[in-house]
Amino acid sequence: MVRKATKNDIPAIAVLYREQFREMAKLIPDFIKEEDQSIEFLEETILEENSDILVYEDKGNVIGFILLQAKTRPDFPFMLPGKYCYIMDIIVTQSCRGNGFGTALMNSAKSWAKEHDCSFINLDVLVNNPDAIRLYEKLGFVPKAKEMYCKI
Repeated sequence: MVRKATKNDIPAIAVLYREQFREMAKLIPDFIKEEDQSIEFLEETILEENSDILVYEDKGNVIGFILLQAKTRPDFPFMLPGKYCYIMDIIVTQSCRGNGFGTALMNSAKSWAKEHDCSFINLDVLVNNPDAIRLYEKLGFVPKAKEMYCKI
């Protein structure tokens, strides 16, 4: 079941963040290290009007979450105005993947975005994370840009 997170869910979300950062540190060690997410950041996200954390609870355990932010496009003359939903983070604990929980979280994100008058959803995905890319493509996401870097 997907529901909005409460402050009581923060310990479980923090454990999932640790798992996510451990995995990301393996994929992009030049940028990410295994670390804990800020508890203050999680509390603020839950309380903030334009952001939420949705959790997937299965048999009383939080096994995944998605962090959503409603954002306004920059006020530049060449940019189309409007709001969009940014998926900052999504994770389902490794032992529960492949069972539709990530799809359920993403579908809930689409509903959340509509409720917040967003015209589209944006997310970033690591190019060397094929499982995540497959999920997003299955749900209708298409590439918009490719971020690149050069190690010096």
